[in-house]
Amino acid sequence: MRGYGESDLPLSAESYRFEYLVTDVKDIVEYLGYNRCCLVGHDWGGTVAWLFAIHYPEMVTKLIVLNCPHPSVFTDYALRHPSQLLKSSHFFFFQLPRFPELMLSINDFKALKALFTSRNTGIGRKGRWLTAEDLEAYLYALSQPGALTGALNYYRNVFSSLPLSQNHVRSPVLLLWGERDAFLEQEMAEACRLYIRNHFRLNIISGASHWLQQDQPDIVNTLIWTFLKEGEGRKSYRN
Repeated sequence: MRGYGESDLPLSAESYRFEYLVTDVKDIVEYLGYNRCCLVGHDWGGTVAWLFAIHYPEMVTKLIVLNCPHPSVFTDYALRHPSQLLKSSHFFFFQLPRFPELMLSINDFKALKALFTSRNTGIGRKGRWLTAEDLEAYLYALSQPGALTGALNYYRNVFSSLPLSQNHVRSPVLLLWGERDAFLEQEMAEACRLYIRNHFRLNIISGASHWLQQDQPDIVNTLIWTFLKEGEGRKSYRN
């Protein structure tokens, strides 16, 4: 995804509008020579995956999302539940220009280290915590020129998302959810069912944090592969 790792890091917030992020996925699939895909996304990748499945339903064979609610569910729930609005308060802080980048980088990226390693927001499962080498790799990537701005620009476009003329997903959906997500309330996971017009499966992974693919990689991989293999050879996927 643009703004992360060794992908392009455009500095303009305008470059991270959701229509561009969704088009990135379409362009990659078509560049690789395909017209359909099984799409998997986590967090912001999950948001883009939901939106891609909504706007290009014919291109998504199966959709798998990790710890990210359907965009309409998130909007509706946050507006009605102050507890979720409080958990999402960083969305508003990150709208400020330059100051969030400063606060995240001072004291040798102390705030980012806390995000990845604290008991509340970090990986929850003992034995899966980031090693010193893992943490150094994350911080190295985020310390590159423009990297923090690229990551924060996702938040800076959250209030100008693609218009959802129709917001239902027509492909089969697997939603995986870490039970101990510090950023998102679990009630939103079940509410996603309202926006699925096909088979929908929700798996709540006990003890897992927001970073469930790192907390419980074996369980997550097994659930994903099982879902991908189901219905192979069928012309359609039934509820």
